[in-house]
Amino acid sequence: MYLEKEIVICSAVLTDTAEVIRCHRHHHGFMAIEQMGKKRMLNPRGQGFVTSRNRYVSRKEAREIQDAAGIPSFCEEYRSDILFSEDLY
Repeated sequence: MYLEKEIVICSAVLTDTAEVIRCHRHHHGFMAIEQMGKKRMLNPRGQGFVTSRNRYVSRKEAREIQDAAGIPSFCEEYRSDILFSEDLY
């Protein structure tokens, strides 16, 4: 089934070799990159999210996607114009 509205499904980090590492929280992605050896996260662009359309997006674009889909923060409210993993679950 194709979702009409794109939504954010999980946190992700982007390595210096353009690999997307999906994770529950961003720091879990940092640990995974460290365990992978030589790969490092791209900063600050390396912290983002994966959407229901399997796209890697920045924190800012992720927040815009959630707003457009009408999805509120899991916390009481969004803290800024970027999305945090804590906003998802």
